[in-house]
Amino acid sequence: MSVLIEGMEMPKKGSWISLRVFPDGQCFLYSWCGNDFDFMEHLTASPVPPHGRLIDADKNTFPTPHRNPSNDYMKGWNACLHSVQQQPTVIPAEEKT
Repeated sequence: MSVLIEGMEMPKKGSWISLRVFPDGQCFLYSWCGNDFDFMEHLTASPVPPHGRLIDADKNTFPTPHRNPSNDYMKGWNACLHSVQQQPTVIPAEEKT
């Protein structure tokens, strides 16, 4: 199972982040920025259950069956399914371990 730390970004080149994650999900970040350590606000980690391939569905427009010019309802659903299958993967699928 993976962990999501909402609001956390990757460090910029030349710096790094030290992260402490506690069992209750609290996270504390410390950052090396040049000459000193900076304490960053605490964040929350959440477990991400096993999932299939994740896409950014908000970034794309998908055809809907009722907008398909064809009167064949299944052709509309197949066009929608094909469109979803063609979207690039944002996060690969994760199986149960």
